Amino acid sequence: MAGSNDMQNTEDLRGVIVSFDTAKGFGYIKGDNGEMFFTHAKHTDTDDVSNFKEGMIVNFIAVDGAPGKERIATNITMDF
Repeated sequence: MAGSNDMQNTEDLRGVIVSFDTAKGFGYIKGDNGEMFFTHAKHTDTDDVSNFKEGMIVNFIAVDGAPGKERIATNITMDF
């Protein structure tokens, strides 16, 4: 959408889930670029995050977080 700031500075990446608390619905992904990304269940392409495990390789879109916060992993999909 023209003029929208929601998706500025996006980047398609691949990474590894380093932690994910399925009960709380959030965790962290380490991108292939070495950067850590926060993620939340609402940022996935699935309704069932119970399959998310440490060490799982995923694809995602990195977007800027709030000022002073880490970037966010969105549109997370499992890498098959």
